[in-house]
Amino acid sequence: MKITKRQLRRIIQEERAKILRESMEELPPPGADRKKSATTDMTILLEDHIRMAVYDGLEELGLDENGANEVIRGLYNRPDLLKDAMVNALNDYKKKLSMHGGRSKPRNVDLFDR
Repeated sequence: MKITKRQLRRIIQEERAKILRESMEELPPPGADRKKSATTDMTILLEDHIRMAVYDGLEELGLDENGANEVIRGLYNRPDLLKDAMVNALNDYKKKLSMHGGRSKPRNVDLFDR
């Protein structure tokens, strides 16, 4: 069976998320000698899903190193754009949930999809 680089990255992303979720469940509760941390879902979102979405988006756009550097400079100069994009995406997701009875299920990665 052959898999693409994108499919391999998704598999790795899912496994990292699973390991992170399991490790967060094993930690003592906040206040028991550890700092109050972000929720597991938010940590997974920030560390894995957003990173991979940006990576995939840049790859689809076909940006070279100069293009990627331009995006980085733009984010440093206009961090409000990043915040607005995140808030808009979260609000769009909430709208989708309200249209589907408050439920959503994670997308599955099809290893045989080409």
